[in-house]
Amino acid sequence: MRYIDKDLDSIQEMRNLLLNAQMSFLQLQYLEQNELNVYGEKFIEKIEQEADKLISEYIARNDYGLEADEVFLFHHFLNRFKEKIQKENYIGILEGDVAKQTIEIGVPLGVVAVLLPPNPTFTLLVNIILLTIKSGNSLVVVANKRNKPAVIDIFKQLLLLAEQAGYPQGGIGIIEATSDSSILELYDSDKASLIINIGCPEYINKNFKTTIPTIYGGEGSGPVFIERSADINKAVKDIIHSRSFDNGILPGSEQFLVTENIIEQEIREALVQEGAYILNETECTQLIGFLEKSKNNTLCHFAGQSAKWLASMSGFEVPDTTRVLVSLQDYINHEDFFNQKLLCPIMIVYLEPDWKMACHKCMSLLSELKMGHTLTIHSKDWEVIREFALVKEVGRMVVNSPTACVATGVMSHLPTSLILGGITTGRGYTSENITPKHWTYRRQVGFKVDQ
Repeated sequence: MRYIDKDLDSIQEMRNLLLNAQMSFLQLQYLEQNELNVYGEKFIEKIEQEADKLISEYIARNDYGLEADEVFLFHHFLNRFKEKIQKENYIGILEGDVAKQTIEIGVPLGVVAVLLPPNPTFTLLVNIILLTIKSGNSLVVVANKRNKPAVIDIFKQLLLLAEQAGYPQGGIGIIEATSDSSILELYDSDKASLIINIGCPEYINKNFKTTIPTIYGGEGSGPVFIERSADINKAVKDIIHSRSFDNGILPGSEQFLVTENIIEQEIREALVQEGAYILNETECTQLIGFLEKSKNNTLCHFAGQSAKWLASMSGFEVPDTTRVLVSLQDYINHEDFFNQKLLCPIMIVYLEPDWKMACHKCMSLLSELKMGHTLTIHSKDWEVIREFALVKEVGRMVVNSPTACVATGVMSHLPTSLILGGITTGRGYTSENITPKHWTYRRQVGFKVDQ
């Protein structure tokens, strides 16, 4: 039997994909925006016909997330993309003309590499391909070591739809045999022009360094503050809806609820009314014990699982109507398992004496836990909202709304994207929602002006 070195195999696969992508870009770089739009429109037409079936298969095989929420997310995302981004120009002459004596031209970057998170949504996979086609780049997708076969299989089906729409063969590819060695091969390559790391902080440290520009797409959840003037029932309803949506795997969904002591009882009652289950000390211990065992188990991982499933696996029962598990904490304990990225419907509640102390708690959560790409506030007091907006180190702030679908622009006027820039977590170089603009650069043309 022939022995195969998996690291060498993954390195060679990465080299092949990068070379194919580079060769495809030689063709793509001469395409105009209207030609790229034709590819995009044909791909959108095909994916709209196939999406519901593919989502059903994706959820069943991955065993995380909720099919109804994935369907809702996909169709709302795609409608927003068609209404806004698909109609905009990113390639060719964008502004100015000879008469104005200045011209700006949009230019694709070349080969873009995307590192997938462990639990990508179906819509994220579609998002990545749409960004590629719209910007005229070639794409190398790096499957996460924790991705189940369904992620790779579904992406290959999407890739086939893109090729049927006319996108050049080799213009989009995915590496399956992912290893640390293949990541290092990518980081050292002279063929990639941009790396987009979606929720993989393990590849941003002293062992994984690169000179290739990198965008970090934050995957983790953030804090939400309910101030005493807020419509408390609506605020809690929004929060529970957002935190339980797709079982908590969307970027930015509310993991930490900070509020004021004076409205504690109203908050508790509203939480229970909306389907939250408040854990006692024993249940917290049981839940943490299960999460610690589950975090490295690819066959039984907690990400994207329901609140009832989490409780059952932890050894206690909750009502069938439970949507979110809630733990009340007095202070931030860095050794507490709850204070890390939890892509599931678990929420931590902190009570503070007033909004200024709550503001300080939110800043601590954002900076110390490196979850600073999105913040939500519920308040009717503009001065409080203004103070939060001015001083919080976040890329986006959501006001009086459910975070998950608003931060991603699926149900707001923010740029529509499932990739949320995370420079405020100390990673990458932008804080914006990632659109085709970030996959291009602008070439400026100037003329001498007669005095």
